[in-house]
Amino acid sequence: MMLANAGLSYGGSIIVSNLTDTVNGTGTIYGSGPPQSYAQEFLTGSSSLVLSNVMVALGEASGTFTATADLVNNNSGLPGSAVLTGFTVPTIPTGIADLTLIPTSSVTLQANTDYWFVLSASGSGNFQWEYTSTLSSSFPNYATSTDNGTTWTIGTPAGPFLLAANSPEPSSLVLGAIGMLAFGSVVFVRRLRTSE
Repeated sequence: MMLANAGLSYGGSIIVSNLTDTVNGTGTIYGSGPPQSYAQEFLTGSSSLVLSNVMVALGEASGTFTATADLVNNNSGLPGSAVLTGFTVPTIPTGIADLTLIPTSSVTLQANTDYWFVLSASGSGNFQWEYTSTLSSSFPNYATSTDNGTTWTIGTPAGPFLLAANSPEPSSLVLGAIGMLAFGSVVFVRRLRTSE
């Protein structure tokens, strides 16, 4: 796996982020009725990078709900139907916090490409996602859906939702590569001993 990804850039850094921008409000994702979804579009930079996690400013959880998160393709400026990966969503607190969501499968974000991060709720409760009024070419659009993502409305509430997409730290990749080499060496030695 490490060799297959050898041509990728592993910066161990933020791919794209607006988490430090001024907070101007929150959008509430309701679980009642058809599952509601909010989506934030983001544009990657000049390098292809493996996605290690997405951080989002969430909170004000109320009632009973299930939150889900997906990374989907861009379809002519709207969230597409191709799910590139889901995420493990931690417990959303009653206060606002920057939560780290981990992809459930490995995904490489291609250079200079638009993606959509989609948060949804189902159940009788709700939670909130902070947004800013600071506009950026890295966050070209944001959208809401009240019919489980069948149709989307661009530009609601008043600005991009707060989000950071991150790549792995170089040290974790090096340790992973060392671990894989060590495992391969052990298997090789065992095979040699078995064949003797």
